[in-house]
Amino acid sequence: MVNSTNITDDDYEYEPIGYDRIFLEVFTLVGLLSVAANFFIVFVVLKYKKLREDATNLIFLHVNILQAAFLLGTPLTTRVMMMLTHVTSVHGAVFCALYQIEISVMFAATWFLFLMVCDWYIKLYHKETYVKFCRFYKFGVAAVYVLALFTTSITVQLCFQHYMFVITYIVMVASVALFVLFLIVMNILHAVKKRRITVARSGTYGLAITNIFFLLWFPSVILIIVTIKVVVNTPLFFICLLPLGFSTPIFNLIYLYNFDDNYNVFLKQVFKCRCNKYSNETLEDQPVSYNDVNGVQISQN
Repeated sequence: MVNSTNITDDDYEYEPIGYDRIFLEVFTLVGLLSVAANFFIVFVVLKYKKLREDATNLIFLHVNILQAAFLLGTPLTTRVMMMLTHVTSVHGAVFCALYQIEISVMFAATWFLFLMVCDWYIKLYHKETYVKFCRFYKFGVAAVYVLALFTTSITVQLCFQHYMFVITYIVMVASVALFVLFLIVMNILHAVKKRRITVARSGTYGLAITNIFFLLWFPSVILIIVTIKVVVNTPLFFICLLPLGFSTPIFNLIYLYNFDDNYNVFLKQVFKCRCNKYSNETLEDQPVSYNDVNGVQISQN
């Protein structure tokens, strides 16, 4: 391991590559579309009380807020860095710090997905325990944010050290391994037990959403782990695999619209621009008031 010393400008020499322009445009377009998908999900959860009454939706709300922050920040940081003809040690340290913050945000979103899978499992297979879970899951939410702030404070400091990439690499490999193992176990348990239950079409999407996240991000993460020294020069990674991971919210929106009854109802109202016409809880028509010939106000449902 290299001792911590000041980083020189030679460590951050950047040579423009021909596919940079294509990557930036695809990256930005996918990021904006995904942020729009995040917005629709966040809006319906905040708008309709029926969705806010479900712990699963509230946990998923945090996932979407963090994903939106990540999707807005990362393309902008990447675009600015690639537009610079020469990156000095100061620029490199600043961009590294920004990326560490963005990565910590994404790791926090991943921890919320872990919490969503726990919520899904307890809701389906331990309904008695789920009542207690709904009382205490907020402590888990707070713990995720505290952990994200703690790890960010450490990783940002590592941006000024030579061994920052080694530590980031080790943490990434360990986190991915644990997440994959956990997800495999939960899918196997569900495959064995699901015959005993009737799966509802509302509020039981935790495992499916996490599987979507895993399938879309896994190719990019594996390529980084296996070919970390040459991945920055791989057009396939930047133009295809990385935008695929960034498109996760789009697939989440499609899944919820088609396979969750509550989201289907509420999203239809948003897409039709009719969300103000109905009450927050029941989607019933709002009362209409008008005056009769004598000037008496009459209300009609």
